[in-house]
Amino acid sequence: MFFNSIEYLLFFPIVFLLYWFVFRSIKGKNIFIVFASYVFYGW
Repeated sequence: MFFNSIEYLLFFPIVFLLYWFVFRSIKGKNIFIVFASYVFYGW
């Protein structure tokens, strides 16, 4: 997934909104961002 691809334009806002509005605890945010990073890197 490149930063200028359509997939990234869908991936980034979803991850951003989930990170800031769904996960409240720092531990939950850290686990989520690691998982999202793996998905991004693996794509």
